[in-house]
Amino acid sequence: MLNELLDVERGARQAGIVIAKRDSDVKDVGRKPTLMVRLDSNGQVADVDPVPVSLLLWTFGKGNKQRFPFVQPNIPLMYVQSAGMQLKLESLRLLRAEKRRSAFIELCRDAAFNETKLKGWPGVRDKNGNWSQDPHDYLNGLRKRRDQMLGLRGTDGESVLATIGRFLMACDKTGGGVSLLRQVACKFVDTIECSAGDDWQRVGEPLLFFGRGALFFDVPSQEFSRLASDPRQVAAISHVLKMADKTDGSNGRCALSGEDGVRLVKDTFPELVIPVIGKTILFSRFSAIPSNARYGHFGAKSFSAGETIVESLTGALRSLTIPEREGLTWRSIPGEAPKQSDLLLAFVRQAMDVPVAALLAEKREDFSEEEGDTVSSQAGSVAAFEGRTKRLVEAVKTSVSVDWRSTPVSLAILRKVDPANRKVIYAGAPSIGDIYDAAITWSAGERNVPDGFRLWSLHRGEIDPRPAKPSHVAPLGVIKFSKQIFLRNGKRPPGKKKEQMGLPAAETLKLFLDGAKVKGRSPRHRAERVLRLVLARRTMLIAEFVHAQRRGWDLSRVYDSYEALRTTTILGLLLYKLNRNKEAYMNDTAFRLGQLLAAADVVHAGYCADVRGGATPPSLLGNQFFVMAQTAPVKALSALARRWKPYDGWAKKNSNYSRPNKFRNDQGKMKRRSEFKADSERAEFDKGVAIFKAIWQSRRVADIAAELTGKLPAVCDDMFRAELLLGYMAGLPRHQKENVDSLTQNTIEEE
Repeated sequence: MLNELLDVERGARQAGIVIAKRDSDVKDVGRKPTLMVRLDSNGQVADVDPVPVSLLLWTFGKGNKQRFPFVQPNIPLMYVQSAGMQLKLESLRLLRAEKRRSAFIELCRDAAFNETKLKGWPGVRDKNGNWSQDPHDYLNGLRKRRDQMLGLRGTDGESVLATIGRFLMACDKTGGGVSLLRQVACKFVDTIECSAGDDWQRVGEPLLFFGRGALFFDVPSQEFSRLASDPRQVAAISHVLKMADKTDGSNGRCALSGEDGVRLVKDTFPELVIPVIGKTILFSRFSAIPSNARYGHFGAKSFSAGETIVESLTGALRSLTIPEREGLTWRSIPGEAPKQSDLLLAFVRQAMDVPVAALLAEKREDFSEEEGDTVSSQAGSVAAFEGRTKRLVEAVKTSVSVDWRSTPVSLAILRKVDPANRKVIYAGAPSIGDIYDAAITWSAGERNVPDGFRLWSLHRGEIDPRPAKPSHVAPLGVIKFSKQIFLRNGKRPPGKKKEQMGLPAAETLKLFLDGAKVKGRSPRHRAERVLRLVLARRTMLIAEFVHAQRRGWDLSRVYDSYEALRTTTILGLLLYKLNRNKEAYMNDTAFRLGQLLAAADVVHAGYCADVRGGATPPSLLGNQFFVMAQTAPVKALSALARRWKPYDGWAKKNSNYSRPNKFRNDQGKMKRRSEFKADSERAEFDKGVAIFKAIWQSRRVADIAAELTGKLPAVCDDMFRAELLLGYMAGLPRHQKENVDSLTQNTIEEE
């Protein structure tokens, strides 16, 4: 991990990122619910307020000991005295809004202070409630820390010294630290009764009743020019601690830079909290892990690294991942394992404000069916992706004075392997020219879908479905896409999406950067592997969805139209990377066979609407032979021909069919389905549509079948199956004959 981060640090420095170094004892604080406790000059609690989630706090300490001003009691400040109160506490999570707030305030009034278990605080307790550091040792260590930081007097950092002094004063009084915690609990209960906002309850519940909250000690707002909690205090504290460090340390050769005679990291490598993967130690080797014993050294002694360069690595990683840079230099991306997320670092070295991370992985790339009008919001997303790509390049051209195409882009993906282990699973530095070419190729591949292709999708709040285009899939969104499987072919319920192992990020990035018209063996094999995976996990979802639409729109509501559209996009993209443009595959046998099967479905549905009163069988004619066509297309076509005669005869018999005049409006044009309020009228309208479509599509079936005779392969590969599926989805294109009456013309346009 250190070697990969060294390249990231050099890129950040080249990009002009200000890398703030900090002492190894100064650490970031996690997103734990935290209560700010402000102490006055007498060591009394002046005020308390919940810390906003967005505020980044700091603390110092030796490992997990002597932490301050961020303190975790690990024991609830309050306890309930009766079974009835315990039942109220357990049912608190089932309540919402004002009811939950009222119940929580009532519990706070009735609960007792947890003095027995808190006796002896402040010290450091482990998760089992046992002391891992004696309170006396904790306070003495805090006094030594204050002496090390006397250089803050007379500066903006003086509030830090005041906070430490006031905390020590409070703990030296009668009752010690327990009395201080009692003040905190009482002040919280008194304040929450007259304070609004969810933050009070968000912080109060874990702190008071579950022992999972934390405290951050500070001074009142108006006493000092800068509060102790101000993130700018980190640089000042690090400076005085570095100046106060009189230990010589060990000097040697840095394994990262190769420099000799530099001061090496002494005990532990720095620790920081970064998005997605949480608390991270740059390097560690724990003595309790048996496999580490073979080296004979643990911790910092097992890897010689200079203090200065390690501090720079930590500062670069921290600077690149601040919340304000989300989408610019970092973004969360899905990992290939179920319920796994990784951290993507991506930035142009000479144009730090160019949002390259947002280009590779969109913020909301994965939508659920319940999240509103997803299909319509994604309708123009391929064009939007092209627009972002072009704006990105224009921004780079503005910032880079030399050849912009050769400007490197730093890419790294970090993963939380287990609770104590972080790894860089991918690192690279393609040029911005490579990224631009790959993005343009990606969008061209996404457009490699059948001309005029649409899927009928029902939008929230509407009665009638509307056609929707295939939507954009971000390059790293393919990871999440590849993990999904669909129970019962995606029919819900209970056929919900599940996750299995998908494509790793490195494989997906290579797929993106391979470009189009790949000629090398490795890129082609990569595209073929992804295509095989997509077909295995999504073919039946698509086939069942479009088949259900041909049987009746109400039957297709239970399928995921959004995922069907995304699948279409990926199939077109992969065929494009395998040198199969739509101009070629739309005229080839596989696609045409898929269209033939789709037309057979439509004719069968129209036949059932007329002859059987709208009752359709579970499987229409074309769908019955779709699975066979994937492996034995000649056999499927032959079987279809044997079944075709009665439906063809029905279509010819009704070749002059026209829809009833009652479906016309006053202008003589066909009404829309939404204009009919009664279910019976809509059913009759749907019946007329099905019959009309069946008759005009039946006229083309014989021509397509004759065209395919003798041309179908005996052995089918994945490209054949993908093109067959696209043809089955697309069906026959809309067309108009030269001499059609206005009724027919309006109907075709509406369909």
